[in-house]
Amino acid sequence: MIIASETLKGQRITLQKAVKSFEMAQRHNQEVKKSLAELSPWLGWATQDYTIEDSYEYLQGCEQEWEKGIGFNYMILDENKNFMGMISALNVKEVDKKLEIGYWISSPFVGKGYMQEAVKLIEKEFFGLGINRIVIHTDVLNKKSANVPQKLGYVLEGIQRQSLWNKKEQRYRDINTFSKLRSEYEQNL
Repeated sequence: MIIASETLKGQRITLQKAVKSFEMAQRHNQEVKKSLAELSPWLGWATQDYTIEDSYEYLQGCEQEWEKGIGFNYMILDENKNFMGMISALNVKEVDKKLEIGYWISSPFVGKGYMQEAVKLIEKEFFGLGINRIVIHTDVLNKKSANVPQKLGYVLEGIQRQSLWNKKEQRYRDINTFSKLRSEYEQNL
């Protein structure tokens, strides 16, 4: 089983293992609500109806995934320990040495390079633990999210046509598949 560090420190941010607590659920929910304009077009769960209880349940799921070694969910914190968003190493397949990164960041922090820094921290940790392949999926219409893997040298493998149902729009959406291999990561060290 893969055992990841609970804290990953960058230059401007820290990734901290998601904590299941009422306080954290409040902070999580507050940032989601503050960022609905940025999040709701892409993340079906990001709605006005998203409650503190939903946030707590999410954090409980994060804890369970961590314990099983199949998902490593990190809070993104600024220098003052303010909650900025989430980044996760998901669907970890130890046999195949691969995982998927999922992320979101609160509106005040969008476009400032924080998510690129967070992805770099995940890459360093998990390629260092023997992962061979990292995948990032983005909605083809979500240019800001797609900028992250593009700027970090991920390869666009293709577009999964009508791969994700968008409940709000009542239609399927196309999804980009970006990937980076450990050998590509190591070439750029």
